[in-house]
Order: sequence, then structure tokens, then C-alpha cells
Amino acid sequence: MTTIKFWLSSILASVAGLALADFDADMRVAGTLCKDKKHEEAIQAYVRLGEGCSEPEQRFKAYRDAAVCTQQHLGNVPRALKLAGQINVEPYVKACRVTVYQWSPSNVVAEVGKENLTEWPEDLAAIGFAIRATAYYNLKNGTEAARDFLRAFQFAKSYDKWAALLHLGDTYWKLLDDERLAEACYRKCVADFGGGWPGLQARVNLADLLLSQKRYDAALQCLKGDKHGGYWQVALLYMEAKVCAEKGKKMEAITSLEAALKTVGINQYQQKDCEKMLSELKSGSPQQPSPSVK
Repeated sequence: MTTIKFWLSSILASVAGLALADFDADMRVAGTLCKDKKHEEAIQAYVRLGEGCSEPEQRFKAYRDAAVCTQQHLGNVPRALKLAGQINVEPYVKACRVTVYQWSPSNVVAEVGKENLTEWPEDLAAIGFAIRATAYYNLKNGTEAARDFLRAFQFAKSYDKWAALLHLGDTYWKLLDDERLAEACYRKCVADFGGGWPGLQARVNLADLLLSQKRYDAALQCLKGDKHGGYWQVALLYMEAKVCAEKGKKMEAITSLEAALKTVGINQYQQKDCEKMLSELKSGSPQQPSPSVK
């Protein structure tokens, strides 16, 4: 009897695994339609997927992506919210609604400001905390933003986890004037996830923080090492140039900017900022902070 039960369990697990693989493959197909700007087709593909799912987690993912596509690319918020309602299971409906509202901080707070997100399923709570934290940050409510970013860090996984810690550092620095805790958040993010987006952005932000404190050598130290090419290589070299320029090492700053401009994958905004700073350095004009590379 035990052998039969084990055999049946194995079969059921295999079937579930195949179903998940099919779902993920179909989500990628719908995502490709969206990237190809076939937005209506993408929305319908997501909806068909959602309608065919009994698991609330899968229904949420399908309808969420349909709703985001509708909101972002068609600009139809009422339709996006209607799609969220088609999930028909709470708190997944509410999580989808705040995803739609994430670009409208006041609506996010109105929707889930008093919600006890710790009662949501763990993956959903991570999403809820991150979106609500960002809303509070944009509303300049540093205390609530810090509390929710910390919760997002505790609940989330992989990139989302370290993105929450990065933004917690931003909150401590920009809204709560606690540079010590901001530095600690950035350094942990760099140490534990230095090769991914949150860690690379943390290196840039940490260097900027140290630069503001005139800790030039510490700033340059955190910019050393692999710059990963493309966008991040430019961002790190640009920050390196800022530090060197303020430290009085003009030629080193020029060298960093020239290297940035030769980087494959530099975007037009980065190129403009680097060329502007390079021109100012060569002419002796004072430099102004530029937000687009940071």
C-alpha cells in the first residue's frame, strides 16, 4: 500500500510540474506579444491563461500581467482594475489592484494603507510591502516607507529582496537623514548581491553618499572591481569621475569619462551627461550634478 501511495504521489507531482512548465511557457508567449507591441493580443493571451487556472497564484500572475499591460500600454486604468477583479480570490484581487495603482501613491495608500499585509501569502506580502513602501517614499513619509521596505526585505526573494534593502538605504538617507543606517544598507546590499542590479545600484548610491561626506578614498574603493559592462560600467565610471573631480584629480576624472564614452551599450542620456562633464572639466567650468547616470 505504501508503494502504491508513493507511486501515485510521484505521478501527481510530475503532472503538476508539467502543468507549471506549460503555464510558464504560455506566460512567456504572452510576454513576447507585449514586447512586440501587440498589446491587445497579449492581454487576451493572459486572460485566457487566467481563466484556465484554478490555482490563485497562477490566476494572479496572469491577470496581473494583463492588467499591467492594459494600464501601461493602453492607459486604461478602469479596464485594468476590472481585470484584477476577475481573479475572484482575496487578497489576490487587492494585490493586483495595488499593482495597477503603483504609479499613483495616494491610491495605493487608500487601497492598502491599513491592510495587515503580514496576513497575506508570503510572496504576495512581499509585493504588497514593496509597492506600499514605494508609495510612502514618494509621498515623503520616511517612517512608514522604512518600515515597509524592511518588511519587503524580510518577505521577498532574490532581486526583489535586495531591491528592498537598496530602497531602505535610500529612505534612511533621503527622508530620515540617517546616513549611518543608509551606508549600512548599501554595504550589505553590495556584499550580498553585488553582481545584480540592486547591488550595482547600491555601489553607485554608496559612492554618492560617501562623496557627499567628502570621504573620497572610501567612495573610490567601493567603485573598484568588476563594472559588468554596458549601462553599469558607464554609471560606475561616471561616479568615479565625479569623485575624482571633486578630489581635485582632474586627469583621473577625464580618463574615467573617456572610458565611459567608449563603453559598448552606453545609452544616449549617459552619453550626454558624460560629454557634458568632460567638456566642463576640459574647459575648467564648474560641474553640476547630473541625475540621469546616477
